[in-house]
Amino acid sequence: MSESTLKRSLHRGVATLLVPLGLLLIQAQVITRNLAGVVESPLPGLSRAVGTAFVVGATLYLLASGLRQVYRAADTPF
Repeated sequence: MSESTLKRSLHRGVATLLVPLGLLLIQAQVITRNLAGVVESPLPGLSRAVGTAFVVGATLYLLASGLRQVYRAADTPF
């Protein structure tokens, strides 16, 4: 496995893990609203904004990376 392939796989793995983490951050406010004794965040919309940024960024990266690989494979002769 070449270094560029390993690096691409690592980046895709991190992006894949950021999607569920981002979804969890988006739902954090809803989850903690019904729990007794949970301290409110001083920045209430921050978790939702960070979660949205994680999901959008990771999804766009995975989409672009996949399309780039398909494009490069299309140029490869059989």
